[in-house]
Amino acid sequence: MSFSTVLFWAAAAALSAAVSWLVLHFAARTAREAGAPDPAVTLLRRQMDEIDELAARGVLAPQEQASARAESGRRLLAAADRDAPPWTAGRPATRKATLAGVVGVAVAAAALYAWLGAPSLPDQPFAHRLAAWRAADPLTLDAPQMAAVLEAVTRERPGDAQGLDYLGRARLAADDAYGAAQAFSRAAALAPQRSDIQVRLAVALWTQSGAPGDDAVAALRRALTLDPADADARYLLATARVERGDAAGGAADLRKLVADLPVSDPRRAATVQAAERAEQAASLAAAAPGDQRAAIRGMVEGLAARLDAQPDDPQGWARLVRAYGVLGDKPAQAAALARARSLFRGQPGALAAIEAEAGTSAP
Repeated sequence: MSFSTVLFWAAAAALSAAVSWLVLHFAARTAREAGAPDPAVTLLRRQMDEIDELAARGVLAPQEQASARAESGRRLLAAADRDAPPWTAGRPATRKATLAGVVGVAVAAAALYAWLGAPSLPDQPFAHRLAAWRAADPLTLDAPQMAAVLEAVTRERPGDAQGLDYLGRARLAADDAYGAAQAFSRAAALAPQRSDIQVRLAVALWTQSGAPGDDAVAALRRALTLDPADADARYLLATARVERGDAAGGAADLRKLVADLPVSDPRRAATVQAAERAEQAASLAAAAPGDQRAAIRGMVEGLAARLDAQPDDPQGWARLVRAYGVLGDKPAQAAALARARSLFRGQPGALAAIEAEAGTSAP
């Protein structure tokens, strides 16, 4: 065992002993002070003595003395009634149990560290780890490590818009939406002609706030000003309209985008589904309160018909299972769930998302 390891364990033991002594010391002191009277009681008794002294010196008239003593007496009784010590020493067995608990925690912590810890490992300064990451194959790094490498690179080349763009992507992949937005904002300032950076800035801002705020929408509009045909910007802006309450307008924008996208574009299927959801939301919002349940039933039937024709849509099956649960149609929900289990039995991730909706029930 190295000297540093011995030193570590000695320091840990000393710290545990010091903490234990402090706990017991202050507990004992509290116990000794528990029987002491409330300071307010002592003060009020002193005030009554002073009232008598002032009357004896002729400063207070007898009536004033009687009135002051009555008021002080009333306060004294009230203070005495609430005079209850917050903690008592308890029996010797209780004190022994407290001591045993403190010592037991220290011993358990030491045993746990001996099992899981590794005090003999050398220090790993961040600079050394960063140097190793920079020398490694980028494909072997996870998102936080890649973000650290790119942050170092962009510090060396602060005017590199592409490096900042890569940094923003890495931070976004590492769930650092705030840092990603900062990186994309700097990249957009250095490359104001690039619509794709504006789109990624909008995504980071949207992710950071959890909703399409004004700043995210403004970034998407800047992207469309730079490139009116940017499909990603159009899709996100239409989705933002839906989430901000304009389902009909968002659905119309999504349908226009579907018409403009080539049939071979991989984004087309997701856009069609988003348009359908937006149209359903718009229809439901336009329906009278008494007709909303019928409108929901019609939407669910339309979704079921589409899934019969195009069953390879796990998200659609998840929505269908949930919708039947909201309607309280348990037989239909069970049938849809059984069909989905048959279709996606080789896709555990998709099937888990569908089955998670099976618990939905009518309010």
